[in-house]
Amino acid sequence: MSRSTVRALVEHRTFQNVIIAIIVLNAIMIGVQTYRRFEGLPVLVALDVIVLAIFTIEILLRMYAHGWKFFRDGWSWFDLLVVLVSYIPSGGAFQVLRVLRVLRVLRLLTSVPTLRRVVGALITAIPGIASIGALLVIIMYVFIVACTMLFGAHSPYFADLGASTVSLFMLLVGDGWGLIVQPLGDTVPFAWPFMIVYGVVSTFVILNLFIAVTTEALQQQTHSDPEPSLVEARILDELRLVREEVGSLRQEGER
Repeated sequence: MSRSTVRALVEHRTFQNVIIAIIVLNAIMIGVQTYRRFEGLPVLVALDVIVLAIFTIEILLRMYAHGWKFFRDGWSWFDLLVVLVSYIPSGGAFQVLRVLRVLRVLRLLTSVPTLRRVVGALITAIPGIASIGALLVIIMYVFIVACTMLFGAHSPYFADLGASTVSLFMLLVGDGWGLIVQPLGDTVPFAWPFMIVYGVVSTFVILNLFIAVTTEALQQQTHSDPEPSLVEARILDELRLVREEVGSLRQEGER
């Protein structure tokens, strides 16, 4: 079988949809095996071996179809590592490595174009996210020290820097306002205004900056790598078939 034929096979929409369906099926199987009554069930073990064999064949076909270009793609490396990890023994001392099988579910990130685009946007947004994260750390540290100095004598939640860090992180994610701030507000009158300022700055400003940076990166990713419509995909498939026919006719003419 020629390399162009194998490339057309692995890039065909039907082939990719079948692989996605197998990944989803494998994810369900892994979840079912977390129940002790289904753990080690011969049918599930056999299906797991079949799924791993299919993934292995798919990776080998892609390596043959794309040649050295396969190793230039980061997503291809990710798929290869996920499959190789599945071959690590999971018995005896390696029993803990069984959890690595769940990494197969992450292959959906490489198989579904929209998910791959979201991950690419997150990677692109890392510099902006890092800058906003540094700003959040600075603001958090200022409030941590201030809360320790102002409320340390009135609440055990702000007794030291460690306790203040945990308490302010709880407030950052929207948890603990009734548990932490309510009793403190009954003792210290200005605790509520102070904590409201902290909530507005940390949650409504900083975290919304994270969302803005990620959204902008996703839009840029969408514009740079737009997903083809159904009509465009059908045209591409037809062009691929025409190219294969022309190649086969050329080979017959050379013979």
